[in-house]
Amino acid sequence: MNAWLGGSAVEDFALTPAEQALFRALVARRARFMIIGLGAALVEGAAVATQYIDLWFEHTMDPEVANAARDAGGFFISGFGMQPPAFGGEGFERLDIVLTASGLHAFADELEHANEREIDGIALRVLGLERILTSKKAAGRPKDLAAIPALEAALAAKAARYP
Repeated sequence: MNAWLGGSAVEDFALTPAEQALFRALVARRARFMIIGLGAALVEGAAVATQYIDLWFEHTMDPEVANAARDAGGFFISGFGMQPPAFGGEGFERLDIVLTASGLHAFADELEHANEREIDGIALRVLGLERILTSKKAAGRPKDLAAIPALEAALAAKAARYP
C-alpha cells in the first residue's frame, strides 16, 4: 500500500486480497462510499489501532454494492430486522458497514470533502482527521473518547509540518 500523506507513505495498512478485490469492484461499479473511523485515521497518519475498516455508503440498498461483493467472490446482506448490512466471504472479516456517523454532515457533503488516498494501488475516499475527531467526540463512547488524544496529536503534527 502507498497512501500518500503529504510527504510520507503509510506502509502498514495492507488490505487482504479479498478487500482489494472488493474495493476495486466498488470503485469500478461507481458505488458511493468512503472509509471512516479509525481505519481512516490510520491512513491519514494517526497512531491508532483498529481491527476494522469502517465503510460508510451513501445507499446500502444500491444494487452495485451487492454486485461488487459478488465480483470480489463474496456476498452482501442488505440487513433486516436487528441484522445490520454486512459483507460476507473469506477475507471480508474486517469490513464493518456504518449506518450512522455521529457528528457528521450528510453523506454527500462528507464525501465531497473526503480525501482521496491510494491504498494498495486503489484510489479510495477517506474521511479526514478533523472530521474523524468531530465524529469521535460526538459519539462519546469510551472507545471513541480513548482515541481522541491520538487524533489530536496527529492533527497537531500535521499542522506543524504544513503551517
